[in-house]
Amino acid sequence: MGLLTGMVAGGLGGLAVINILALMAKNSGNPHDITSFTSEENVIAKVDEWAAGHGYKQVGSNGNTRIYRKGNNILTSPMFLEVTQDGHKYVFKSYTQINGFIVRGDMALTGSSFIAKVPRSMAKQAQNNLFASLKVPALP
Repeated sequence: MGLLTGMVAGGLGGLAVINILALMAKNSGNPHDITSFTSEENVIAKVDEWAAGHGYKQVGSNGNTRIYRKGNNILTSPMFLEVTQDGHKYVFKSYTQINGFIVRGDMALTGSSFIAKVPRSMAKQAQNNLFASLKVPALP
């Protein structure tokens, strides 16, 4: 009985910690990085090629916006890139997401917090590779 109680208490404690981290991310004041630029190139084709090479999958689209995700929230926070096209103008939104099951928080890749440091660093490096291929300034 003591072992079962310990397992339940540990699970609930872990869930509480994850939700606290998600709440901290949600209230960080910096939910995503925005990169805007114009280009005559076929940017969407380059993004699709980059996504396939870096493990990102298109998980949705909404009008002129495509949403790419890497990760499934099991071992690491999922990393997102949203690409919106309006003619030759493009807006990229970059972030990670902490899903606490009760609270969900988005966090910019360039934040200085310790929260989700590894996935933010991985996503920033991969997305900066994309930005370099598009001749767009990298995320700092």
